[in-house]
Order: sequence, then C-alpha cells, then structure tokens
Amino acid sequence: MVKIPKEQNRYCSDCDTYTEHTVKETTNARASPFKKKDRKRERKINKGYGGFPYEDPAHRSRGRKNPISEKKDLCYTCKDCGTAYKPQNQIRTAKLEIER
Repeated sequence: MVKIPKEQNRYCSDCDTYTEHTVKETTNARASPFKKKDRKRERKINKGYGGFPYEDPAHRSRGRKNPISEKKDLCYTCKDCGTAYKPQNQIRTAKLEIER
C-alpha cells in the first residue's frame, strides 16, 4: 500500500515557484452504455462469441506478464493560483491511501 500526504510542495508552472498543492484521486465516471461500441460489445457477449470476453487474463496477454496493479489517476491543485493538473508519470500501485 502506498501512502501519500494530502498536501505536497510541488512546482507550479503558472506561479513559476514551488508551492503547496493538494492531492486528489480522480475517478472516471462510467461511460454511457448506449454508445455504438458498447452496444456491439454487449451483442457479442449475449450471442456467445467464442471465448469473448476473455475470462482468464493470461489469454489476453498472449504469453506476456499482466500487471495486477493499475496506474492511479492523481490530480494536483495549486493552493495559490488554483491551477489543477495531472502529472505525466502516474503512480502504479494496487492500493493507494491519501493521508489527511
């Protein structure tokens, strides 16, 4: 488990200095189930399209190793100017805890 503090001193490109930032983990809202690609996927699942969708993640990798962790989506907000941004290289972890 990775624990990160809620407030961090980071570089803000708008302020051009190191300022206090607040950290928040953003979650992506569920996509609409009525899009064309989702309707097509649902048809394949209901029809029974061979091994679709793959039950075993090892089949998806085709011999490569599948990471069990995922990249967490963190959003940093500057306390001075209020600019929010996401860093290029996100943290890969199975569990993330933001300490208050």
